[in-house]
Amino acid sequence: MFSLILLISLITGLPGGLGISAGTSVSSLVPSETEYTDRFLTPGLSYGIVASLDAPGPLAFHVGSEYFSKKASSGWDGEVSSLLFWAFPCGQLEVMDGFGIFAGPGLVGINGDYSGTDDFGSYVEESGSSVGFAVSLGSDVYLWGPLSARLEYRHSWLDMKSDRVLKDGIETVVYPAAETDLGYSQYIFTLNVEIFSIEEV
Repeated sequence: MFSLILLISLITGLPGGLGISAGTSVSSLVPSETEYTDRFLTPGLSYGIVASLDAPGPLAFHVGSEYFSKKASSGWDGEVSSLLFWAFPCGQLEVMDGFGIFAGPGLVGINGDYSGTDDFGSYVEESGSSVGFAVSLGSDVYLWGPLSARLEYRHSWLDMKSDRVLKDGIETVVYPAAETDLGYSQYIFTLNVEIFSIEEV
């Protein structure tokens, strides 16, 4: 809480003041590993909530969370579901009145569950979490009053190691630990509403 107050205090001192907005997002998520495309029939949709801390100068912070889920399909009897979390400090530039672009590196996290029959006929259940890095770039378009739209592309790199899973309901030790690539890319559409603004005096 103290760090958030300090961050707001610092940004308030920047030219142009401070703006805080919140909204909802929908995105097309594509895992980096091509084998997921066959099994989960990805890309798939994810839905989320976002918040932005904007100084009309060169700095912005985008944070949020999304939910992604894929269920049994194409003869596969499993399911995958996950919560994604992310935070991006971005550089931003207003190209023209009502239209701006942004880009920056950030952190992404994932917490998820997986279940399904593997290639050897065992029903595998697994859960875990991981943190990785990502890059983001996109544009903001102001539509009307406090309402704006955001189009964004994001690519992430993260993986997870697992040394224990449930196979047919029995906990099984995996040695050496299995490493799973959880990297993904996204095309994201967001609607934001500005909820707080401090104009430059």
